[in-house]
Amino acid sequence: MGLSLQNIIRIDKKSSFAGNYSWLVDLELYGNFEGCLRVKSLYIKKSGVFTGYLTADNIEVEGKLNADIQTENLKLKSTGIVEGEVFYRNIVIESGGLLKSNMVQNISKMRVLKQLKKNL
Repeated sequence: MGLSLQNIIRIDKKSSFAGNYSWLVDLELYGNFEGCLRVKSLYIKKSGVFTGYLTADNIEVEGKLNADIQTENLKLKSTGIVEGEVFYRNIVIESGGLLKSNMVQNISKMRVLKQLKKNL
């Protein structure tokens, strides 16, 4: 999940976004996002807070994520907090990372994830 400097949208620390957004780009979140989001990759930085519903191929969390998520790859960094229902294919949780969820489920087949993405 390396960062490519092309096609990255950044929401900085002083910014907030509320609403729905769907586009196959990478998003770096330093500020706040509330709503429904569908992107290729989401990088929630230490100051970033996401609340709502999220679908992304790759999610990396250093900040706070309070949402129901569907993803291929979830990486929870040592400073990251994830709350909500989590549907994933691959997951990495670094020491110190916090996962609070009543539902954590491995999606083993790609077609199931694609079907779930259509709901957004």
